[in-house]
Amino acid sequence: MTLALYVLDVPEFETVVAAARQAGMDARSAGDYLELTSPTDEVVLRREGTGIRTALWHAALTGGLAGRIVLFTADTLHLTGDGR
Repeated sequence: MTLALYVLDVPEFETVVAAARQAGMDARSAGDYLELTSPTDEVVLRREGTGIRTALWHAALTGGLAGRIVLFTADTLHLTGDGR
């Protein structure tokens, strides 16, 4: 399974997209969203350094996910596309 995270393409989520790119994810436009895909089965994103507030961090997942959430806290988002 390909791992993909869909994030609303608005300025408020630019730092989340930047963190995803730092983690090796690619971004492409998908309508009003950015589709963030990973060539690997697992990605860990960290809120630290993004400057994003906790509430907005939690809202980053509202666009959808192709994969599975391993861990989602106020500081860490660990995703996998392994289908387990």
